[in-house]
Amino acid sequence: MGRLTINNKGITNELAEARGEHPMKNKVHWARVLTLIILFGCTWYILQFTSTVSPVSIKKSLSSFPQVIGNYKLSNSFQSSAGVLELLGVNDYIQYNYVSDAGDNINLYVGYYRAVGVEGSYHSPKNCIPGGGWGIDRIKKVGLNQGIEGGTKSTVSEMLIRSGDEYQVVLYWFQNRGRVIASEYWEKIYLVLDALFKGRRDGSFVRIISYAPNAEITETEARVRVFAEKVMPLLENYLPGRDNENRR
Repeated sequence: MGRLTINNKGITNELAEARGEHPMKNKVHWARVLTLIILFGCTWYILQFTSTVSPVSIKKSLSSFPQVIGNYKLSNSFQSSAGVLELLGVNDYIQYNYVSDAGDNINLYVGYYRAVGVEGSYHSPKNCIPGGGWGIDRIKKVGLNQGIEGGTKSTVSEMLIRSGDEYQVVLYWFQNRGRVIASEYWEKIYLVLDALFKGRRDGSFVRIISYAPNAEITETEARVRVFAEKVMPLLENYLPGRDNENRR
């Protein structure tokens, strides 16, 4: 006749579950709590450490940016109010309107920050553009046949925005510390890494906008991309690159 084996641990667990207690679940719960505490602690330390970086000055003022780019010539510029500039915390910027020989218009905005998140911060077009009747139809990543720091390729973000039957193509990227970054999320990751290992938080935001007349979206996209490929290397003369000693 076989023996009857009694597992005290099993009986204890069954009794606990019968009373509505879950020993294993409690252990998992406290493990998660401990993990969250550690993550919050690490995040706090990183934020404290990376906020003590030295601001990096721009190479030269953007006000001297070329007024002729390919077959586009500067038609006028836009100056933001003192209140808007204070809100943005931007250290140098331009907002130029160019017009081509064929009459096509392109708006170029470049904003430079000596220490992103310390003296000022970017405002993503995803949050700023919607409004005034304009909405985002689509967002995608596109490749350009131009890079920086000797590169020949780069990836930027492209938005198609619409108001009724009117369309505009928006191209934007972050040109920061020797990189062209299309994603806001990757920009934040690189910002923390460069603050930790390089002691730098300088960066710039570049945006190009053009109307798509008669809903000629494909033609406008091609036009804006070619313009961006000309702007990107020109900005290297103004924006601090991967290796930079221009600190204050």
